[in-house]
Amino acid sequence: MNSQAYDAKNEQNFNDVTERINEALLKIASDSSIKATVTELAEIAGVHRNTINNREWPAKRLKAIKAERKAEWERKTQKTDTPNPLHVLTSKLQMARLETLHWFNQYNEVRAFYEGAQENVKYLSKTRESHKQEVQALQGRLRELEQEYERVCDLLNTMTVEVK
Repeated sequence: MNSQAYDAKNEQNFNDVTERINEALLKIASDSSIKATVTELAEIAGVHRNTINNREWPAKRLKAIKAERKAEWERKTQKTDTPNPLHVLTSKLQMARLETLHWFNQYNEVRAFYEGAQENVKYLSKTRESHKQEVQALQGRLRELEQEYERVCDLLNTMTVEVK
């Protein structure tokens, strides 16, 4: 056989191995349960690890897959760390409801107190007039009694003066 036949056969084998490595890389990239290692790639592609190590691009592609997985993992962990906007808004709405309920109850208490005070003011204004009249009547009676007292004192004075 001549050397051209071996070259064609070697090139065909090289292309077949390259295709199997590409398919294995695609499988590793699409399934995160498969480890992104040279050993795993060699096993899936059906080649020896040295075949992978002799070619530089599969190792670079494995590093890229690892970086993508790490970035995806970080995005997932960040998503769990950041609160869900719906839950945040629901919580804020509930807090606003409680705040509104608190102030509504405060308003009702103040309103009831105000209405009670208004009733007291009305009652006091009604009774004020009757008390004023009663005071005037008592003052008139006091004047009458004072006049009576003065007459009795004068009478006693005149009696005392006559007795002496």
